[in-house]
Amino acid sequence: MNRSTKSRIFRTFALCAVSAAMLLPGSCGKPKTEVTKIAVITKQDISFWHDVKNGAEDAGDELGVAILYNEGSSHDYPTGDNDYATQIEYINNAINEKVDAIVIAPNGVTELNDALARADAAGIKIININSRADYDGVISCVSSSDKDGGAVAARHAGEAILANTDIRKAIAEKADLQTVTELGSGAIAIIGHTAATADNRIAGFKEGCVTALEHQMARDGIHLDVGGRQGSPEETNAFFQSFFIEGERCATVDDAYEEAKKLLGKDGKNVKAFFATNTNTTLGVCKAIEELGLSESVYVIGFNSDEQELDYLRSGILDGTVIQNPYNIGYVGVSYAKRATEDVSLPQSLDTGVTYVTSQNMTDEYIQLLLYPDQY
Repeated sequence: MNRSTKSRIFRTFALCAVSAAMLLPGSCGKPKTEVTKIAVITKQDISFWHDVKNGAEDAGDELGVAILYNEGSSHDYPTGDNDYATQIEYINNAINEKVDAIVIAPNGVTELNDALARADAAGIKIININSRADYDGVISCVSSSDKDGGAVAARHAGEAILANTDIRKAIAEKADLQTVTELGSGAIAIIGHTAATADNRIAGFKEGCVTALEHQMARDGIHLDVGGRQGSPEETNAFFQSFFIEGERCATVDDAYEEAKKLLGKDGKNVKAFFATNTNTTLGVCKAIEELGLSESVYVIGFNSDEQELDYLRSGILDGTVIQNPYNIGYVGVSYAKRATEDVSLPQSLDTGVTYVTSQNMTDEYIQLLLYPDQY
């Protein structure tokens, strides 16, 4: 398959997503004679957002739209998940530039609402990507499901490590709470990032891990004994919460590295799996795992596909990572924004999906398309 064919296939995924969503009733609107201007506002300076930019700019080229990418501040990118000020500067610049639409990955749920309200009052259409602001004027949100991403991570953690540990043996042999608690307490460590998206990723991961354990028990014909009787589903679920230990939320690689060392060095003697919820936390956890020599005993799952993360994947420090589809998020976000300026009805949300990547499948053609969309 040559590159031009791959490019057509990859963009077809984005175009099909847009086309499917367009099969909805709505006005065609009046065609505009002037060039449509769309401001695209993203988050930190990492490869994920570079891919979003590429998708947005490709959509702009194909649709004849002028793209203003992170314009209006001395910072080319916000400095972190909590940098609301830079994103507000971008929004204010978009208003001053009289753009037709704003495509924004908001750093906060409510922190940008006043700025978004000013844009809305100026007649600017607002599309969210990656995360959603709690503002009524947001027309649609293009993103992957954070909860599904956490669940995908949990499913693979369960298959790869949780179902094959001393914990399972203890359940099979005695099925009593005390033994399982002693072996399982703190078996699963988690470090989340500071943005609101971490909440759903962690919730999905925890639920998925409990489900994986419960399913394994059911396959083994085992039921936990609670005071001489079979535990209810609610009691079993509550019991498994002791398996999780969470570090402080971290904004930077260094913060996550220090937090991971704390969990692994003190409270983490039982850690068998580690979940990190974004690029920076993944890199910090991997750095700690490598330094402490724990790659053989701790199964590490990360999020996103920064090149440093992929290096950790190749070396075996990182066992798997949940990747989104940043190129399509940018591409569809701009496509939706263009449609919004034409008064076409849009769905409230579009899920662009997640994929689990390991060292075994990362060279597969479709995975390569996701990892390196700019090369095809």
